Amino acid sequence: MKAFVRPLAVAGLIALLGFVAAAAPAGARVAPEPTVDIQPVAGLAPDGRSIGVQVLASCPERWTVVQAVVTVSQPGASGQASFPLTCIGSLRMFAVSVPSSGGAFQLGEAQVTASVVISRGRTARADETELVPVQPTVLVELAETARLESGGGAMVIDVTVACPAGTNGLNSSLVVSQGQAMGVGTYVPVCDGSRRTFMVRVEAFQGVYQAGIAQALTFANIEYAGENFYGIDDDGALDIVS
Repeated sequence: MKAFVRPLAVAGLIALLGFVAAAAPAGARVAPEPTVDIQPVAGLAPDGRSIGVQVLASCPERWTVVQAVVTVSQPGASGQASFPLTCIGSLRMFAVSVPSSGGAFQLGEAQVTASVVISRGRTARADETELVPVQPTVLVELAETARLESGGGAMVIDVTVACPAGTNGLNSSLVVSQGQAMGVGTYVPVCDGSRRTFMVRVEAFQGVYQAGIAQALTFANIEYAGENFYGIDDDGALDIVS
């Protein structure tokens, strides 16, 4: 299963490059202090029970991490999670899933606080708090097997999708290829926070499917607040059975 929130990866890369440049100018010695930087987008799990946050963090070599935590709070929910920072003297990106200890998290905004405390004869810390937009995460999973139909002119495969309530499913595609055979099927996700399974019929527009191994790729598309988001799953060893 794969989850994807479109802006996270690009925003994280840009922030990493800028943060490194600002933190370590040419010829400068790095101060023996920890650093932590919250990335500008968070992702809501479909069931609302957790929010995914990315942070950049570092601490100088030979120091001991006392605490490395992320706290997320909204009016009706809050939670905290640690992340596995080690003091190696360089920046690292951490993807932190923060579970709610109360009600369900919601789309919109959340207050995110990241804290790092380290020790080596003395204690040093870094903290950052940001109001971060919370965007939907789409989970999608292809079945491991598919069934032949129409003498190989089509096949049927189950696709399981989960997306947060308050988002809208859009027309989504599933492509299956096997040698010279290729076909496309479509489905529309139902977004209510639960996992829903769709039986998707893929019609071959060239060639004929046969029992054996094939390749499958799907994009599960949704809309929220005028923007499109999607989840991706691929299977390079889909087993087609007769």
